[in-house]
Amino acid sequence: MFLPHAPSLGSPRRRRRGYRQLLAIVAVQALANVMTGSFWLVYLVSPPQALDFSTAILFWLLTFGVATAAVVVYARRPRVRATPSMLLGLGCAIGGHLAFAFLPPLAILAVAGTAFGLYLPAFWLPMNTLLAKETRAADRAGRLAGVTATFTIVAVVAPILGGLAAEAVGYRVLFLLGVAIVGANFLLISSLAQRDEASTYRLDFRRLGGRTSLAFSGQGGSEGLLSVAAPLSAFLFTQAAFGLGLLFALFSFAAGATTWALGRLSDRARVRRPFLVLGPILAVPASVAAAVTVMAGADVRVFAFAVGWLSMASAMAPSFIFTIAVERMEDALAGVAATRELLLNASRSVALAAGLVLLALGSNIAFLYLLVAGVILLEVLAR
Repeated sequence: MFLPHAPSLGSPRRRRRGYRQLLAIVAVQALANVMTGSFWLVYLVSPPQALDFSTAILFWLLTFGVATAAVVVYARRPRVRATPSMLLGLGCAIGGHLAFAFLPPLAILAVAGTAFGLYLPAFWLPMNTLLAKETRAADRAGRLAGVTATFTIVAVVAPILGGLAAEAVGYRVLFLLGVAIVGANFLLISSLAQRDEASTYRLDFRRLGGRTSLAFSGQGGSEGLLSVAAPLSAFLFTQAAFGLGLLFALFSFAAGATTWALGRLSDRARVRRPFLVLGPILAVPASVAAAVTVMAGADVRVFAFAVGWLSMASAMAPSFIFTIAVERMEDALAGVAATRELLLNASRSVALAAGLVLLALGSNIAFLYLLVAGVILLEVLAR
């Protein structure tokens, strides 16, 4: 998506950074994240790195742990300006991509894990706050679902491009392409900078409510488990980078289209909960089916169907949970973003730690899908 020219930082007149501009930023970032991120664990477990699955998972465990701590730091700051924070986050992401391109595998775990852990809250706390400010009751679910759909639909093309690049020129060039794309987003955000966008990120679990807090924990736990289960189980079926890219693209397309459509329907019906509940209910049998296909070593087409179904179902509820939280705390959107981000990253860390213990004890990667089936049901508690 191309934007018209925006005045520079020093210009007295500045183009407003509205919903469409924010979606463009999300789309560019999705391209970088998914084109390269789909292959991070695959790269670590492939020769010549050849880390075992349990060791490779430490990358995401460190990432989510650092992100959890960073949210707490943000919550203690009196005021955070959006643009400098997002640019800081993108700078950390560039550092993470460079680590994958040039460092040995164990150093990647430490450096890239820390860098991407800092990126998550630095970029997404202000971004989610700005996006929430662009919604109102009549279009809130549709617009927030549009963010998820943008990310996931871009992710249809991104892993295919990533797989082609990895096979044609190697993983190092792929990771350097990630640096270039994030750098382009850095320039885009700078050109749309707004001096008056600053927020105070206060954690407020009381106003968010126990049920919605548990729902965010279910979302985070399932996301954490799927961040390792999907790429590593796909790796068991095919180790060709382009073939992996096609599988990841299928997962993303199913998720994005469904999420956007349900968000629009929710705004028209003026109800949230029926659409929210649908996703977790469909995700449970999908998780079990994915586990069975992995354990049985089924045909790759059966595996693709099962995980595509799971990707679609697991993407339905998160935007509705966020919508419910925004409508409850409409006067404290930064607080919603901060509390949500802390719950997501903490639950991702806990769920991954549990999965890591299972793998260390000799369990099949398929058992991570069974954990998803239990954790994702927490999403239905949102109210």
